[in-house]
Amino acid sequence: MGYSAGKPLKNAISADLLPQRPRYVRERPEPEGHILEPEWSGTRALVRVGHDGPRYVGYAGGIEGPRELYDAIVADTRATTAIFDGVLVDAWQDEEELEIDANGNAITRPTGGRRIFAAFDLLEVDGDSLIEVPLLERRRHLEGVLAPSLNVRLTPYVARGLRSWRDTLGQQGFKRVVLKNWNSAYAAGRTTGDWLVVEKINPAR
Repeated sequence: MGYSAGKPLKNAISADLLPQRPRYVRERPEPEGHILEPEWSGTRALVRVGHDGPRYVGYAGGIEGPRELYDAIVADTRATTAIFDGVLVDAWQDEEELEIDANGNAITRPTGGRRIFAAFDLLEVDGDSLIEVPLLERRRHLEGVLAPSLNVRLTPYVARGLRSWRDTLGQQGFKRVVLKNWNSAYAAGRTTGDWLVVEKINPAR
């Protein structure tokens, strides 16, 4: 079964597929027709599940990455083959855990940092290329193919309303957001204005 809106997509995914590059801007109004995601701090990578060649691919080609994390991603993948786009995040800190001590006092226990993979796109699944599929549809398929777990995260997004989301992102340690055109195809290996990393979002015009 294909993952396109109509017939299955059988376009071959090249072994030298590279990540799409965003543009960086300081300020931008919050536009219609875009989703907003937090920008993860870490190493950008495509993760290739069930494919020959490198497990992880960065902007310049194959990169080294943790085997244990790759195995976790494979275990959480509901497909024989898949190519995910995301970020290898070092020393990710979960929210502090609330516990009750022996005297009945509430205490918080900080969690240890660990490396996770934060996925935000799906480019191939079971031989079907999703490169030409609109972003929002790719995101929906991603949620059906990759199960979130302790070591694997699905990047959250909203269609509008960063103003009400900003405090939550800040508390979680995010500094910037990414605006993505929800109707855009994937521009492998290219820099495109369809993805914008923004330091500051202005109110919608």
